[in-house]
Amino acid sequence: MDDFIEALTSGGRSPELPEEDDYFGKLVGSWKLDYVDRNLSCSVEGEWIFSWALEGMAIQDVIILPSRGTRTELAHPLAEYGTSLRVYNPATRAWDVAYGYTGKIIRLEARRQDGMIVLTNIDDERRKWVFVTIEDDRFHWQNITVQDDGAWHVNADIYAERA
Repeated sequence: MDDFIEALTSGGRSPELPEEDDYFGKLVGSWKLDYVDRNLSCSVEGEWIFSWALEGMAIQDVIILPSRGTRTELAHPLAEYGTSLRVYNPATRAWDVAYGYTGKIIRLEARRQDGMIVLTNIDDERRKWVFVTIEDDRFHWQNITVQDDGAWHVNADIYAERA
């Protein structure tokens, strides 16, 4: 298993990845988070861990809801254990993203937009995941559905602090 982890992970960004396109590098590390589902009116504590991967041309993460430290035998309505692989695409200067969890794979494309990082679902452009802000020790993420009038409906928020 150590060979796999060593081959997958990387110590940092590849020099082939332009600094101005390094959308996700600030996320590398471990985060404590509060996931707030606005549609279900409930929340859960979680964790999100990011690492450089694939010789520094990708970022892979694991999101865990509820966090390993707060899990119980009772099922939580927001339970999820998933991973994203974000791979930089030099041809488009965007990031190709695949997110998977039990029974589902979602493909997205990530680009900067109005100071945010917007990940648009390839199969449904009305569905977006948005890193609203990323700071050294906190970030804010939203799950968005674009309405018919173009307004963004926020389905869920994540408020994260570096662990």
